[in-house]
Amino acid sequence: MRSALPRALMAAVIALAVVLVPAGPASAGIWQLSDGFEPASNPAARWTFTDQGDCDTPYFQSAGVASPRTGTGMAGLRVSNTGGWCSISRTISLTPVPAHPGARCTAGVWLDLRNAAATFNLEVINPANWNYIALKTVPVDQTANGWRLHTVSWTAQRSDVVLRLTVAKAFNHLFAPLAELDDVVVQCAY
Repeated sequence: MRSALPRALMAAVIALAVVLVPAGPASAGIWQLSDGFEPASNPAARWTFTDQGDCDTPYFQSAGVASPRTGTGMAGLRVSNTGGWCSISRTISLTPVPAHPGARCTAGVWLDLRNAAATFNLEVINPANWNYIALKTVPVDQTANGWRLHTVSWTAQRSDVVLRLTVAKAFNHLFAPLAELDDVVVQCAY
C-alpha cells in the first residue's frame, strides 16, 4: 500500500503539470522573397550585371524570344557569338537566419534557355569569400524550348548571400545563346 501512494501522487503531479504548464511557441515558419522582374518594380535597380566575354546588356522587359511566364516582365541574358559568360546577381538578406541558423533554403528560377551550346548556372554565393554555397548547372536542351523551373537548396549558416544567374557558352560557336528568366523565388523554412 505504501508504494502505491507515491506512484499515485507522482501521476497526479505530472497530470497537473501537463494541464498548467503552457506549451512553448511553435518554431516552424516559412520566409520567402519573390522577384518576377515586373517593369514597374524597376528590376534593373536590384540586379547587377557582370560581363566576362562578349555579352549584350541584360534586358528587363515584357517580350523577348519568349513571353513572360507570368506577369508582364522577365529578364534576358545573351552571350554573343565569340563566347564568354554573363550574369545578373543580387544580394539577398535571409531575414530568419540570425534567429534560426541552419534554416533550409531553396532558390528557384524559371528559365527558357535556347539557341546554342550553352550552360546556365543558378548560384548561391558567400559574399565574404565569393565561394559557392550552392550551385546548379543546366545545359541547353536543343530539343525542348520553353519555361522550366530550376532550383538549388542549401542549409543557411549566414544571413546574406548573393544569388547569381549566369549563362555561358564556348567560344566561336555559330549561334548566340539566350537565357530568359522569370519568377525568382528564395524560400527558407525554419
